[in-house]
Amino acid sequence: SQPRIPEWRHRPETTSLMQTIFPPTGPQDEHRYLSVKSEERDYGGSCREFCDLVLRRRPIHPEALEMAANHYTALGYYDDGLRLDERLVALRPDDPGVLYNRSCSLALTGNRDQAMDELERAVAKGYDDFHHMSSDRDLAPLRADPRFKEIVARAARQRGGA
Repeated sequence: SQPRIPEWRHRPETTSLMQTIFPPTGPQDEHRYLSVKSEERDYGGSCREFCDLVLRRRPIHPEALEMAANHYTALGYYDDGLRLDERLVALRPDDPGVLYNRSCSLALTGNRDQAMDELERAVAKGYDDFHHMSSDRDLAPLRADPRFKEIVARAARQRGGA
């Protein structure tokens, strides 16, 4: 059986994503909006199926891509998460959070050198949450590399924490 994220339909990012992607833009859209909200509420499929549904409707919507990539990764579909992270990088090449997430996906898929390079890019673009970086399980494959400690130290200096 397919793994599921418990209560994924009630997660704030799922609800806010639906509101972001399908907001009413006027009285003429109210019926469409209500039918989408009903579909969201009554949707009985898996988290992965929901993400696929959202991406079919909005294939280049950054928030949809980000939510789906995060859910796919949480479900253990690392290659699919990486594929979506790469699409996000194409849309937001200078976003430090997007670069950081791609680094995580690269690490999880065994691409350690690329993951390290992407983590360096994320920090160079402003990612400075060195506490999260130090404890993020997705980056565990990188921790033994001396470059990882240097990157974390650089992020800490950027934030003023070391």
